[in-house]
Amino acid sequence: MLEKDAEERRQRRKMKEEKANALREQGNEAFTQGDYETAVRLYTEGLDQLRDMQALYTNRAQAFIKLKRYKEAISDCEWALRCNEKCIKAYVHMGKSHLALKDFKQVITLLCITIAYLRQVDLEEKASLQEKTAWEELQEGTEQAMAVPELLKKLDRPSEINLYYCGGLELLSQAIKDCKFA
Repeated sequence: MLEKDAEERRQRRKMKEEKANALREQGNEAFTQGDYETAVRLYTEGLDQLRDMQALYTNRAQAFIKLKRYKEAISDCEWALRCNEKCIKAYVHMGKSHLALKDFKQVITLLCITIAYLRQVDLEEKASLQEKTAWEELQEGTEQAMAVPELLKKLDRPSEINLYYCGGLELLSQAIKDCKFA
């Protein structure tokens, strides 16, 4: 019985998502043609279907900005941020709205938040690329990639004396430093 109810809710949600996406696409088309009132209406209809669709809020905010309805745009951006607190598009549109309202302090605050998120994206992208490269080198068995695993194997010898471990740790430490700056 519980599974049936969950399945029915999932099906209803899926149908609402499809309707909301269709309305979003229609709204995007109206926006592209410069018909911002129609775009707002279509995005609103989409939100009637699905209240937690971030893209509908940010798209409607963008249409509100074109109509110079900045407070409504800010409200939509706040709702988009409730859906996803890291929505860069919401911060950008909110910043544009505050700028139009000449609320410069708020613009600077939003700019700082946006820059911080973009820096985080850059760092995560670099880390992901470095991890991918490290795995590829490890799979290929390159000398630099194999140095640390080989040192760890050598350190895993319980019969060796402590002096051996100290030297191994020193080598391991140096290998890690070399990897950081390579």
